[in-house]
Amino acid sequence: MNALLDDIHRELSAGRVVAVATVVATRGSSPRKPGAMLAVHEDHSVVGSISGGCVEGALYETALEVLAGGAARIENYGPEGDLIAPGLTCGGSLSVLVELVDVRSRTFVDVLHRAIHAERPIVSESVLSEDGQVRHRIITDEGQQTGLTKSGAFVHRFDPRPRMVIIGSTDFAAETGRLGNRLGFRVTVCDARPVFTTRARFPDVDEVMCEWPSDWVARERAGGGFDSRSVFIVLTHDPKIDVPVLVECLDHGRWSDPPAYVGALGSATADANRRRDLRNAGITTSQLESLHSPIGFAIGNQGPAETAVAIAAEIISSRRNAYSTATYVDQNNL
Repeated sequence: MNALLDDIHRELSAGRVVAVATVVATRGSSPRKPGAMLAVHEDHSVVGSISGGCVEGALYETALEVLAGGAARIENYGPEGDLIAPGLTCGGSLSVLVELVDVRSRTFVDVLHRAIHAERPIVSESVLSEDGQVRHRIITDEGQQTGLTKSGAFVHRFDPRPRMVIIGSTDFAAETGRLGNRLGFRVTVCDARPVFTTRARFPDVDEVMCEWPSDWVARERAGGGFDSRSVFIVLTHDPKIDVPVLVECLDHGRWSDPPAYVGALGSATADANRRRDLRNAGITTSQLESLHSPIGFAIGNQGPAETAVAIAAEIISSRRNAYSTATYVDQNNL
C-alpha cells in the first residue's frame, strides 16, 4: 500500500493523472480484501493488484475509459454481480470503485501520503455521486474498519505498519527482515555489536539499532513505540542477550497490551534451558506459554532463508488465530 500511494503521489506531483481502482466490497471467497488498490498511469502502465489476476484484464479496460474522460463508476465482478464474465474463479464476488485521480485530489492525496509515511493512522471516506464524481474527505478515527457503510460511502482505514523487532545481527535476521518487510511490517534489527549491526548488512529493513536489546525494547515500549500487533523475534542464540530481552517481551505486567508474537531461536535443549532461566527471572508459566520457541513451523528448514519462511509462516498463522498445536522444529543444525 505504501508503494502504491507513493506512486500515485509521484504521478500527481509530476502533473499526470491516474486511474485508480479500489476494492470497496467483497462477498464470499475473494483473493483480496476491501482496500486493495490498482493504478493505471497515463502511459497505460499498471501498479498494484485487486484480485488474483482473474479480473484485472477487464478492469484495465475500464481504467483506460476513465483515463480518457469517462465517469467514475463501481464495477461488480462475480456470480452475484452484474458481470458474470469475467469473474472470480474462486466463486466469490467483489465491487471495485474506478475513478480518475487528478489535481482536484492533490490535497487529499498529500494528507494521506504524509500520514502514512509518518506511521500515523488515518481514515478517509469516499462517496460516488450521481454525476460520476468521487468526493473524498478525511474523517475522525473512531475505529472504523475498511468497507462500505450503510449509506453507501466507502471508508478506507490506513493503519501504521505493525512493528517487527529482530534481535541479533545475523544472516538469519537479514533474511527474516527482508521477508518481514514484504509482509508489511516496519522492521527493526537490534544488536549491541557495532561490527555486525550496520546498515550495509541489513539494507532491506527500516531501522538498524546498535544498542543493548533489552534496554532498547524497554525504552521504546515506554515511549509508546509498540502495540498489540508488534512481533519480537530473538535470533541471538545467546542466553545473556536472549533472557533479558525475553523478560521485557513476556512480562505482561510491563505492557498495556502484550505483543502479538514473541519467538526465540534455538534447539530443544537450548529452549529448555532458556525457559528455566526465564522462570528464575520471574516469568510465569502462563506467560511462558506465549513464547514460540523453538521458533518457526516444523517444515524441515535449513539455513537462513528457509528458517525465515518457517518463522513467517508461524507469525502469519498466529495473526490469523489459526495456530492451535505446538509444532516445533529442533534447530540443532543452526
